[in-house]
Amino acid sequence: MKKALYYITLFALVLVSCEPMAEINDELEEMYKDYSNSVTYTLTEDDYAAIAGMITDEEAAGFIESYMYFTDDYPAADLIPPYLPKLFPALREGSSAMITYKFNNEMPEDLSVYTEMDEYQITEEEYVSADGVLQVVKYYSPGYNPEIYIPAVLNEVVADPSAGDLILVEYNYSDVTPEVDMEGEGWLAFWEEGFSSGLGRFTAQSVAGDQVWSQSSYGGDDFAKMSGYSGGPQENEDWLVSAAIDLSGYEEVYLAFRHAANYVYGEWENLAVMISTDYTDDVTTATWTELTVPTWPAGSNWTFVESGNIDLSDYIGQTVNIAFKYISTTTNAATWEIDWVEVREPGFPVLGKDPVVLETVYEYASGTWKVAEDIYRITGPDYDAMGSPGKYDNFSSSDLPYDYIPALLSALYPLAGEGTEKVVIYRYYTGVSGVGTLTLADRYVLTGGQWQSTYQYVGDVTSQFLYSQGKWVFDPTVIFEMTAEDYQMIVDWVKTNIGSEYIDSYGTQEWYHGAGSYYINFDIRPGKWDESVFSTWQEAVTTAIGNALLPTKFPDAQAQVSGIDVYYIVTFATYGGPTGRFTAKFQCTGSAPDPEFTLVEGPDPL
Repeated sequence: MKKALYYITLFALVLVSCEPMAEINDELEEMYKDYSNSVTYTLTEDDYAAIAGMITDEEAAGFIESYMYFTDDYPAADLIPPYLPKLFPALREGSSAMITYKFNNEMPEDLSVYTEMDEYQITEEEYVSADGVLQVVKYYSPGYNPEIYIPAVLNEVVADPSAGDLILVEYNYSDVTPEVDMEGEGWLAFWEEGFSSGLGRFTAQSVAGDQVWSQSSYGGDDFAKMSGYSGGPQENEDWLVSAAIDLSGYEEVYLAFRHAANYVYGEWENLAVMISTDYTDDVTTATWTELTVPTWPAGSNWTFVESGNIDLSDYIGQTVNIAFKYISTTTNAATWEIDWVEVREPGFPVLGKDPVVLETVYEYASGTWKVAEDIYRITGPDYDAMGSPGKYDNFSSSDLPYDYIPALLSALYPLAGEGTEKVVIYRYYTGVSGVGTLTLADRYVLTGGQWQSTYQYVGDVTSQFLYSQGKWVFDPTVIFEMTAEDYQMIVDWVKTNIGSEYIDSYGTQEWYHGAGSYYINFDIRPGKWDESVFSTWQEAVTTAIGNALLPTKFPDAQAQVSGIDVYYIVTFATYGGPTGRFTAKFQCTGSAPDPEFTLVEGPDPL
């Protein structure tokens, strides 16, 4: 009876205590329902992970979490609003949030030409035919300047070039001029493959099993690799077959290669080097002879060893194919890696430094090919010197190009003057399925002693989001600061629409509004803009932005997006009376195809 009384008392207390809590919740809801504020916020790694966790599409979620930026396919306008109630739970109707996030920007058309140019690789024969030393070493150096030899090669291989044509040339280069002992003894490779770009001169053929030979790399080594292990040892027979090798005209010929093998467990009979004189395209129909390899790896680690010379004298005068034959079983599946392969003859000892592969842009001008001085292609050694980008010789979302390129340009061009421009070509890993690694270009301008990017593949974007009609929505306001490219748009617009008499001799400054791309500002000194047309410099500048820049830069602009008016907040620089940075706000008052922009506020100093 006593216990029952306790239960009744406790139940009554619960009922009494619930009523005040409900009242408190109602009061809190009433308190915050009309609360509004304006906030500014930059997304962090944790935010991207949280946003990804709210996305139902697995591919989109994985992309946002891994690469931490938005794209046209995965737009911030759609993916950020559902997350904002978690960031700002107290904000209600009328609130606004300025959110800064990473976004993938499409490359401007004027930079695309630098990523779409023809490419040419200097061949062995072109080294051999140029000079006796080059015939031996097959690379250029300070003493054998590529700028002397490459133009002659391009004159032979490029038909009917036109002024301004560009071509990217790949060649071997050492920063130490080699010394060749023409009386000594050494080795001269006349056929070789280093697997730096796929399997190169080799072809993979699978006779049995699902695993195949493929190109791989690790720790700076590129190699062909075969393993029959996939969730356990699998049965395989796979061949890595060379292209045809002509052994005519030689007195001594040897095969040599560098290889590593692991998980062999003593079953060396599963790894073999073969040669054939009647191979066409099917390993099973050709006649093969196994070659004796002087040196094999330990078979239990990843240490590369050189095979030693394998005598091919019996095949001189014939055309042969070399093959690396791999077998695995359901009880043992080794891994075999082939680092490089050479077919060589006795040659001359070389004292020097191993070459690296460089890529340089050449331009056809004044009837000859010359190095394009204002264009720089980032090469493997450059990536290596940068540190982290050297792991895969590319930039990525975790190694952004504009975090590294300014320092590279400062080292390359220490005497460059203010306003110097350089186009930089580089590789960028997107992480997007089916896209992979892209070749991109950016224009850098030396401004105030610092190299400034005019284009960022992944850059910071600030967008406004509004709490409207009970939910967060994207505010399509566009906010940007004018770059050299933007000022040049105005210059070009004036030349086309007003007259070339307003353009300076360099084509980078116009005296109608005062815009200049070289100094990246508006020159607002008296006489530097047309005072017969505009009453103030403010009118000249805002007219340039509203009539010339915005319609050119945003030809597809819409007056409204999802029922929200579209505004453009533009930051620009001025020189002379006063010198500084200003902002002006414009509204898109007419939609594409002929968008119109009206000044709303400004210009106001920053």
